[in-house]
Amino acid sequence: MPLFELSDFYEYCRENQVDVIPFDRCPQEAATIRDQGFYGVFLNLKKLSSLKLLRGVCCHELGHVATGALHKVDSPFELVERSEYRANRYVAEHFLTPADFAQAFSLGYTEPWQLSDFFELPEADVCRALTYWKEARGMDFPEKEP
Repeated sequence: MPLFELSDFYEYCRENQVDVIPFDRCPQEAATIRDQGFYGVFLNLKKLSSLKLLRGVCCHELGHVATGALHKVDSPFELVERSEYRANRYVAEHFLTPADFAQAFSLGYTEPWQLSDFFELPEADVCRALTYWKEARGMDFPEKEP
C-alpha cells in the first residue's frame, strides 16, 4: 500500500501549473527548474529503469517544487545540499512519516529492502527518511519487531 502515488505528483503539478516534461538529454534522472515563478520538472525516462525509481524521483521533485528548494547552478552562495535536504525533508514529512514507519514495523517490515518494498519507493529514499526522523527529530523506532 504505497503512501505516495504518482497521481499525487501529477495532480499537484496540474493544480499548481507545473510543467512535467520528458527530456532524455537531462544528465540526471530528473531536474526541476524555476523561471520567473514558473516551474518545470524534467524527467529522463531513459534513466528511470523501474516504477519504484520513477515514484521516488517524482516524490523528490515534488519536494523541490512544493518547498521552492532550488539553487542556481552557477551560484557560489547557494548550496546544493541545502536544497536537497529541504526536498528530502518534505518527502519524509509528507510521505514517510513516523506513523507510516510504525505501521510498517508493526507488520514486520524492518529491513531497508523490506521497507522499500512496503512503501514502493527506492531503498535510499526510505533510509534517508528514517535517518531524518531518527537523527534530526530524535524519533525512536524499533530495530526489529518485538
